[in-house]
Order: sequence, then structure tokens, then C-alpha cells
Amino acid sequence: MLRLLAGLILLSLPRPAYTEEYTIGLLTSSQNTQKSVLEAVIPYAVDQFNANSTDITLKLEIASYNGSSLYELVMEACKLVNKRTVAVISPDGSNTVAQAADVFSPLNVPIISLVATDPHIRRAHRDNMLLLSPSDAFQSKAILDLLGHFRWHEISIIASDSNYGINGVHYLQQLITRRDEAKFVIKAITFFNAVPVPLLNNTLKNIKRSLARVIILNCESQYASRVLEEAFKMGLMAREYVWIVTDAITGNPHNLLPQGDRYSDRYSGLIGIRLAISKNTRGFRTLSEEFEKMRWNISAISPPPLTPSLVLSYDAVQIAGKGLATLAQKNSLEQPDSSCSHVEKWAPWSAGDSYFDVLKSTSYHGASGLWTFTEEGTKDHPGYEIVNLRRYGYDPLMFYEIGTWSENGGLQIEQDSQIKFLGGATKRPMGVANSLNGEHLVLGVTDNPPFASKIPNCTDTICWEGICPDVVMNLSSALNFTYEFVEPADKAFGRFDPETQTWNGLIGDMLSQKTDMITMDLSVGVERKRYIDFTVSFMDSGISLAMKGESGKSDIFFFMSPFGYSVWCMIVVVFIFMGIILNLISKLSPYGSYGKKIHAAQVCKCEECEERRLAKQQLNIKFKYQSQSECLVVRAREEAEDETMTFYNSLWVAGAGLVGQGTAALPASPSGRFILFIWWFFILLIISMYTANLTAFMTLDKIGITINSAKELLKQHKKKYEWGIIEGSFVESLLINNVDPDFKKLVDGAVKVKTVEEGNQRVHQGGFAFLDETPFLSYNLLGSCDIFQIGGEIQPFDYGFGLPKSSPYTELMNTQIIKYRELGFFDELWAKWDKTPADGCDSHHDVGADEVLQMSTLQGIFLLLALGLIISVVLMLLETVVATAQDDYDEIHRTFWAKLVRRVRLKYEDIRTEWFMSSLPHRPSKNGDNYQELLRLDSMDKYSSSEVKISTNHAV
Repeated sequence: MLRLLAGLILLSLPRPAYTEEYTIGLLTSSQNTQKSVLEAVIPYAVDQFNANSTDITLKLEIASYNGSSLYELVMEACKLVNKRTVAVISPDGSNTVAQAADVFSPLNVPIISLVATDPHIRRAHRDNMLLLSPSDAFQSKAILDLLGHFRWHEISIIASDSNYGINGVHYLQQLITRRDEAKFVIKAITFFNAVPVPLLNNTLKNIKRSLARVIILNCESQYASRVLEEAFKMGLMAREYVWIVTDAITGNPHNLLPQGDRYSDRYSGLIGIRLAISKNTRGFRTLSEEFEKMRWNISAISPPPLTPSLVLSYDAVQIAGKGLATLAQKNSLEQPDSSCSHVEKWAPWSAGDSYFDVLKSTSYHGASGLWTFTEEGTKDHPGYEIVNLRRYGYDPLMFYEIGTWSENGGLQIEQDSQIKFLGGATKRPMGVANSLNGEHLVLGVTDNPPFASKIPNCTDTICWEGICPDVVMNLSSALNFTYEFVEPADKAFGRFDPETQTWNGLIGDMLSQKTDMITMDLSVGVERKRYIDFTVSFMDSGISLAMKGESGKSDIFFFMSPFGYSVWCMIVVVFIFMGIILNLISKLSPYGSYGKKIHAAQVCKCEECEERRLAKQQLNIKFKYQSQSECLVVRAREEAEDETMTFYNSLWVAGAGLVGQGTAALPASPSGRFILFIWWFFILLIISMYTANLTAFMTLDKIGITINSAKELLKQHKKKYEWGIIEGSFVESLLINNVDPDFKKLVDGAVKVKTVEEGNQRVHQGGFAFLDETPFLSYNLLGSCDIFQIGGEIQPFDYGFGLPKSSPYTELMNTQIIKYRELGFFDELWAKWDKTPADGCDSHHDVGADEVLQMSTLQGIFLLLALGLIISVVLMLLETVVATAQDDYDEIHRTFWAKLVRRVRLKYEDIRTEWFMSSLPHRPSKNGDNYQELLRLDSMDKYSSSEVKISTNHAV
């Protein structure tokens, strides 16, 4: 009631006798599918503005041109200029708007675009442009968020080759690259022009071959129906597919009508992005009511729907009028006076810049919602609706809103459970292909048993047998594709020519698109991977050496073969060194047999020992030449001479350990026993390695092969063998590029054979070693019991099928091959095609895997021995500390430190007088006085220091 009263009051107020009239223009292409509807909606919007305006009056001028003629566009634009147009509304795409702006921008006449979305449209001084639709960059963000929500990571894109199509693809690619979106993969991108059927068929074939199940259609609405019809015929709209269409299509859904007044049910399930329009505003409800009346006047057969672009056209008129009214109120609005007919009148509109500034600052609640603009003249805070094409009951198909996207709020899906996908599916499609949909593949193959060989007297394209054809047959059944085999003219696998920068053989055929895939045992290498992709490995391989065995020849020193000369020399050195160490520890340790006796003789206070020490000093004799007697040294002397660790006995203990035997003489001290334990452990390891390697050398001696590994071909001593590789093969390439220079020397010194057969023949003749891939040696040579594989595999690598870069088949093939490997399928195939005899012949075994062991291999064992020696020395020092603590105190040596100093001094005297003093090297002569005195001392039972009478002339 209040609103009605206010309206009556306003009507009763006096209106100005005259309001200034301003002309706005509608510049549209005659090919615009909404031209007739726009020519009804925009005049209605002008009338509505004039009915509510008290300051100005709008006049509408409509200019139409042939969409393919730039000349006509310029001429129609000039007509609007000549009619003093103050603003131009354009409902066409970015290209047309840009061309029109080149006419109006120099004159400062604003152009209001309804659907232009090119982010770069403002280039070349196109400043006075008001863009009501968000740029393609925003729609790309919405699409990427939609893909992430449904976890669809593999997509293909069909786009028109217009600005709209190209920009949409460009920004989607840019987002995937710039953002952390490595999980998304674009399988294929195809562009089309004007949609002729043959070109469109080729476009869709590329999409089908990409195996993508999620397809984005980014094109103008007039092309969408044709694309979808052809896609349906090619099976690209089946239940497992997802189609996402962009705002140009969802904004003009009437263009999806191939016939009749309803959408085809085959389109049911499309998901789309549509410009967000607020349907809860009063203006929208009013416009909808009026449009429902006028749409039947436009077309009684197929009345058009109210699309977002029509709502935008209504708001465009209101925004243009409001801006003019604002300037008129400020008395700063003048009519433009430009003309295309007179050069002197080709001048910018003086109020144009002010008018555009007012338009940008306008805040308007229109039929589509609240309008505010950025400084550049684009809509602030753009948003989209996520829509789903479906039918409710008996209603026609419509795009229903299922969610929203905004720049600030991101994606919000409200009705996940109610979404209908293609084919009526309600469950989210996985978006990943699980078959090849009956594709026909051309597969590269060549004769290479046991992996592939041509069946004799067969002319069919699949007349091949072997491991690879068997794999292909199973893959074809599992992945639903047909195939044919094609052999390259040169029957080669493929070699790169650096001069021509081309490949020959199987790889060359695939790179030139003669084949879709290489289904052979293609060795995976770095150079090949730069040009092609590989499936996961279906078999492991490596390079091996094959030779023919001969009658063995006698070698009396064969037992020396397991170890190198350096190892044998080191064992002898360590043996002598160990004897010395055992003897030294026995003498230096206070708990050794020698150490205990000498120390007791040095410190014992009995009369006998006192006399012996005096005799040692005056008679120039050593303790070891004195007879034993009853005193403190009795225990130390109870051991027999042959049981003490003399140097001779120490060598005997070390030598006995070398052959795994023991002796009666053993160290008494813990340090001596520890180093002996380490020595025994060292000998255990040495003997174990010697025994294992000797077995291999005895086998080699039996078969008469003196080569133990491929590298030994370079340093032959006993017999001269030739060796060879296949010229230009993958094996040759691997050996040349190996970091070990010996492998390159193998290639340089090798005989280059042309084929596997030539290499096999020379091996059978004897005296020739053949380097090739292990499976081929096993199949072609090791079936003979006199052919042996020498040494282990070198340079391991994998076999895989080859595919073009970014091939859509890679993931499916990988999944299936991994499954076959887990099931042991490839092992069964090898057993089926391997011809190695099962009659007990063991020639296929590796008989030369153990090489001569050198110091570089065994140095760790010698380091262990050195570590044991260090620990023994530490133990001996600890023994000295403990023995010192147990020594008796006397008047002089009361402290531990004093006793330790005494022990060190006495040990020094022992070393000086007992070990090295040249004046005491002999036993006293029987005729000398010293000897007679010694006999007297030795015959005494008890002695006292007062009874010892030794003349001073006996002293030395």
C-alpha cells in the first residue's frame, strides 16, 4: 500500500517540460542467434528507463552487420557515430567487440560488452570498455575446481579456434602449470573451425584415441549441437563419459535444439558452467514476467528462454542510462559532435572520459543482481553457477543449478546426490578409461626369436608367434582392441643417426606415425627415452658373455687361482707379523709366561734371587741361562720350554691356525688370547672364501675355459680369445656409454658381427666369446651343453613396449602388464618358448661368477685384524695397570704411581739386557770362573746374601 501511495505521489509531481535525449546504440551481428530476442528486450529496457527517468531520455539506434565482414561492421559503427551515440551495447564475442572498440575508443564513446571474455581485449588503447561477463581466466578456475571436486584428473579438450575457445584452453593450461596441479593431465587438445563434418570427425577421432573419459567443450553455442551429435555417433557420450560445457553453451541452451522444442535426451547428464544470475531480485521477476509475454511474439513455434545474456542486456541499458543521468545532474554532460563523414569532426567526445568514470563507479541493483565494477571496468566479484542438464518428470530438459563458484568462496556443490550423469548414471564416473573401446592399433614387430618370429607360409597381418605376440593377444582381449602387425623395411629395432637426426627401424616407423606402438623386447635406454615412452618392464635383462667349453688342461698351480698375488703375499706378511706380535705380547704382558718369570726374578726378595741378580750383574749372564730353584719364580718356571710363547712357538701357533689346527703352546695373557682369537676368525674368513672360489676355478678348469669374466678378455695370459658384439646394437651403445672405461675397451677390441646368427656360429667354432643380451644367449646358445655363460650379468636393463610421447595407451598398458607380472604370466611364456634342454645339462648356469679375489675385495678382513691388534694393545696396557695394583708395597714403592714407574723401569731393563744387549748373548764358558761360580749358585738349596762371595774381578 505504501509503495502504491509513493508511486501516485511521484506521478502527481510536475515533470520537466523538456528532458535532454541521448542516443545509445545496439551493434549486433546478423548471425547472432539471439538478435531477434535482443531487439525485443533492449527496446523494452529503454522504455522502462524512460518511464522512470526525470533527467534524461534514452533513444535506441540499432545497427546490424554481416558477422563475417569487417567493412560492414565499421560502416555500421560509423552510422552510430554520425547519430551522436553516447554508448554502444554489443552482444557479440570478443573479436567483434575488439573491432568495434577500435572505432569508438578513439572518440571516447564507451562500449558495453555483454559476453566478451578475452582478458587481453583492452590492448591497443581500447580503454572505454565496460565488460559485464567475467574473463576466461575465472571460468578456467571454476572448471579446475570442479574437476578437483569430482577427482577427475585426466581430461581432453575440444575448443573452437576463436578467441573464446583459444583463451579458455590457454588459461586452463596455465593454471595447471602455475598452481600445484601436477595431478591433472590433459590427454588431448583439439581445435575446430566452422564445424565442417570431415574436420569435426577428425577432431573427435583424436579425442577418442586420447582415451580420456572427461571432455571439456569450450566453444560458441551455435557449434555445440553439431559437436555433441557427432560425438554421440562415435560413442563418446556413453555412460562412462563426462562432458563439461562452458558458459557460452549453458547461456544459450536453445542452440542445443537439433530438432523440435526439446533437448535431445542424449544430452541429458551434461555438466556446465553458467554465469551467475540472481533470480531473487525484483527486477529479475519483473523482467521474467514481461519476457514470458514477448517470447511468444518472437517465435510461436520455439519461443526462446530468458538467458543470462538477455538479462545482462537489460541491465546494460539501465547502467548506461543511470550514468548519463548522474552526469546530467552535475551539468557536465554534452552531446558528442563526432562524425565519420567529416574528417574535421573526427574528435573525441569531451564528456566521454567523465562518463566512463561514472559508469565504473556506478553501484546498481539490476535484474541480475548487484553491479559494481573494478577500476578497469570489469564486474567486481564474478561468480558462476554449476548446472546439470536433466529432466524432472515430464518437463523438458533444463540446466538446473547444482552448485556455485565465486572468486572468494570457491566451489560449493549442494546437490551431489541428485546429479545425473550421461546415460542416466547417478554414481560419479571414475573419469579413467578401462578399455580401448574397440580401437584398431598398428603394432611394430620384427623377427627376433623367442620374442617374435613370423609364421611360415602365412600372409595375414597377425601371422606372428612368440612371447610378444602372445602378450599382445592377451592385451587385446583384456583391453578390447583389434590389431595388426607391421614390420619395418630394414627389420631393425632402431638406431639414431646424429647426422640426419632421425631414427630407423621400429622406432623410426612409430615416430613417423606408421605404427601406434612397438610390441617387441625393446631395451629401455636414455637415448631412446628422449624420443619415445616405454611401458613398465615386462622382463629384466642384462649383458652376458657366452663361450664354448674345451677339454681341460692340467695346471699344477691351480690351487693358487682363487686369490691374486697381492693377497698371497699379504697373507705371508701377516703370518710372520702375527708370530712377532704373539711373541711380543707374551714378553710385554705382565700375565704372559715370560713376563711373569722375568718380573718375579727382578723383584723377588729371597736370598737365591738376590744372588742371581748379583750374578747377572757381575757375571754377564742372562736369567734364562740360570737353573731353576725353589723361590718366588718357581711358578713362573713350571712351564716347559716348548710350551712358552717363544718366537718359534709364536710362529708355530700362527702357522697352525692357517690350516685350521691347534698347538699346545698358547698365550697365557688375556691380550694374547684375544689377538689369537681375532687371528683364528681372520683365518676362518680367508679359508671360507678360498674354498668357495676354488670350487668355481676347478669347474672352469674342468670345462677348459680360462676366462673368468668379460673384463678378463682385456688381460688374457694363458690363451688368446677373440670376442665380438653385434654392430650398432643396444649392447654396443650401453658398453660405450658405461662409466667404466674397460667396457669401452671391450667395444674397441671386439669383432663387429652383423647378426646374432653370425655370432652364434663363431661361438660354436670355439675360441670366440660373444657379448649379447642374456635372453638371446640363453635361447640361441645355451641350449647346447658345451656353451657356457661366463661371469655374471653386467649392465642390467629392462624390456618394455615402446609408445609415442604422451600416448593415451600408456597407463592402460602399464596397468595390465603389472597385473601379468604379478600373476607370473611372463615366466610362463618364457618357459613355453625357451628351448634350453631339461636333461640335466647345466651349461646355462653361470660358471664364472667368482673372479680372482684381490686386496681391494679382501681389505676389510685385514682391517679387522688390525683393529684386533689395537684392542689387544689396549688390553695389555690394562693388564699392566691391574698387575701394578696387585704388586706388594715396600719402603720405597708405597704409591701406585711409584709401583707403575718401577714396572716400566724394570721392563725397560729387561728389554735392554735380555733382548738386545750385545754383551750378554752367550752362555758362560765352561772353563771360565763365571761358569764355575754359576754352578755353585745353581747347586745351592738356600742362600743368604752373606754367603755369596764373588770377587770383583769377575765383574764386567
